[in-house]
Amino acid sequence: MANKAHKVLYIEDQSDMIDLVRLTLRQMGCDVYGATDGIQGLSMMRDLQPDLVLLDLMLPGSDGWQVRNAMQADAQLKTLPVILVTARVQEGNPAGNRQLPQADAYITKPFSLTEMRTTVKSFLSEH
Repeated sequence: MANKAHKVLYIEDQSDMIDLVRLTLRQMGCDVYGATDGIQGLSMMRDLQPDLVLLDLMLPGSDGWQVRNAMQADAQLKTLPVILVTARVQEGNPAGNRQLPQADAYITKPFSLTEMRTTVKSFLSEH
């Protein structure tokens, strides 16, 4: 019997980035779903209950800060693990940047596909 694929939701306004990450993580056995704005992302989280959420902060409409706040206020969503994917990280100390919402991990843009694979693989193997 095959292992169940991890469900990853990537909330990113650039659909080409979603496609690139989907191709990359598919090689690791992940099913990657994409949302191009925060409202769509919140809806998909409720429907999919993904194993991991990759969240960009700079989104149209409901941005990443609003999405993260909505997740933390929702009993169904507040325990979902989140990796922030953003250019708004202080070099060398992402967790210490008080302007960022709390997340389980951070990936700084621009990122390499190797960095994305390594971070996601490490995170999924621990959780």
